[in-house]
Amino acid sequence: MTVGAGVVRVGVIGAGGMGREHITNLSGLEGVDVVVVADVVPAGAEAGAALAGTSVRSTTDPMSVATDTELDAVVIASPDETHAELAIAAMEAGLAVLCEKPLAVTVADAEQVVAAEAAASGALLHVGLMRVYDSAHMQVVDAMAELGPLHHLRLVHRNTNHQWTRSLETVFSQSLIHDIHSARWFSGSEFASVVAQVVRTGERINYVNLLGELTSGATVSIEFAEATYGYDVEVEATCEHGMAIAAQPAQPIVRRGGQAHRHIGDDWFGRFTDAYRTEAAEWTAGVRAGEVRGPTATDGLAAQHVVAAAITSAQTGTRVPVNWG
Repeated sequence: MTVGAGVVRVGVIGAGGMGREHITNLSGLEGVDVVVVADVVPAGAEAGAALAGTSVRSTTDPMSVATDTELDAVVIASPDETHAELAIAAMEAGLAVLCEKPLAVTVADAEQVVAAEAAASGALLHVGLMRVYDSAHMQVVDAMAELGPLHHLRLVHRNTNHQWTRSLETVFSQSLIHDIHSARWFSGSEFASVVAQVVRTGERINYVNLLGELTSGATVSIEFAEATYGYDVEVEATCEHGMAIAAQPAQPIVRRGGQAHRHIGDDWFGRFTDAYRTEAAEWTAGVRAGEVRGPTATDGLAAQHVVAAAITSAQTGTRVPVNWG
């Protein structure tokens, strides 16, 4: 499907925080119309539609949006377990898809999504692994090009969740999946094996350390901490001829009351505001051109393979090869 120079008509499924972020960003783009918002909670659907404009429809039936052939494209920002079914339905209806990560909750479901895309006409699905649009991450990639072969990547992900306890599977598929994709992107290589260690307080996961060996011979360490002081992401790439460290987003230093203070932020929306906006623009430009300009369904499946191996490692305490099927 190619929209060309026409208006891109978009439906958004899921009007929670992530859905509202997409609605806001898409509504700010010239030549893009959000025409319908779906959420199983009526008030959420109505609030999401109102965010896009007074003429935007709302519905409590997500599948009706995924199969709406009056649309050109659909954003899937609903609960993780719904992603695969909705994405497959949308692609079968000929719609371009921006599916939030994870692509699916299991490898088998992710494989079905990839197969559905292959059966459709042309590349259709973009996965919301938006760190590829973050300027700090892109600067590291550029710097690595001058530093020779990669030896080691260190990725740190601190989350501010103080409100609820997440399962091991959820922590990996919702949070560490970003870092897993970043490691593949930075290195241009796949994970060969992983070993994961988890620190808990009761049922709560406080800390995860994931060590990976890449097929290139380079190594990766991913550190994840839950319920920290703020939302914070760090990247270090050690190469043969030097090292690149991601810059922190520019923020003013405020001096007051005998202290100097720099705001970090308490969620990913603030940290990656510009990346989300760029993602919206790149995705809709790709919709017009009939191509995916970002992380693909295959990228989503690859990350899910690594997540599956990491969960097995955490459960067994052993190093686990990544099974690529």
